[in-house]
Amino acid sequence: MLVAQQNGIPQFTASEAPSITQKGNPYIFRTNWGAQKGMPKIATYLKDQLGVSKVAVAWANTEFGKGGHDSFVENVKAVGLDVVADVPSEQGQADFSADVLKIKNSGAEAVFIYLTQEEAARFLMEAVKQGLDIPRIGDSVLTSEKVIDLAGPAANGAKSHAALTIAASDPLVQEFAAKFSKRFGYSPDYNGMKGYIGAYTIKYGTEMVGEVNSQKLADVVHGLCLDAKTYPGVLIDMCWDDVGEVSRQSYMVEVKGGRETVSEVLPAN
Repeated sequence: MLVAQQNGIPQFTASEAPSITQKGNPYIFRTNWGAQKGMPKIATYLKDQLGVSKVAVAWANTEFGKGGHDSFVENVKAVGLDVVADVPSEQGQADFSADVLKIKNSGAEAVFIYLTQEEAARFLMEAVKQGLDIPRIGDSVLTSEKVIDLAGPAANGAKSHAALTIAASDPLVQEFAAKFSKRFGYSPDYNGMKGYIGAYTIKYGTEMVGEVNSQKLADVVHGLCLDAKTYPGVLIDMCWDDVGEVSRQSYMVEVKGGRETVSEVLPAN
């Protein structure tokens, strides 16, 4: 990222780590909003919809995981919830028995799972094995196609606040999913959507400035809003602010019968 910045090259990143857009890099743009934008909605959901007062958090001890963890803890404490188990895990961790047991014994009424896909699937399987019978909440990762494939029936009942999901009923999302599946032979997930959106944003921005020019592209995307009706490649209406952060509608998702299902569409923040 630093080398691209030093050479004035715009970067469109799928990363959700809050720090990405907090470093003063004028050439960084997200294709998905940072974790810090989704956490307030998760905290409100835990308190108002689930009615819990004590929560646990299982998170990846990486830059990705730390950013999400810190934002989650800050937001749940702000709405008056107690974090009774704070359980980090290492990248590539295979055994989650101790993690799940710690959460099970903590008295937590719900667990927020902020892990990468493989680890999230292992955690869900271990949770079922140990009978961890509390709501399992996460972000887009937890209910993604990859996690569902890896975890199998253990993914059923998992819920997430998803910035992007292939289960969205938006016509352009469904058209993208159908084309992707036809070409590659499997269903896409939010990662495929992020890459698609990034490529088309570069296309639209370049067309707006009328030439291939890195500086002009960066300048035009700051403060840019693209409506999906006019710019279908972004799939869903979205905007970028002056630091490259994204604003876009989001979804509450639950895995039912081995499939993502959208229970609610939330407004952009």
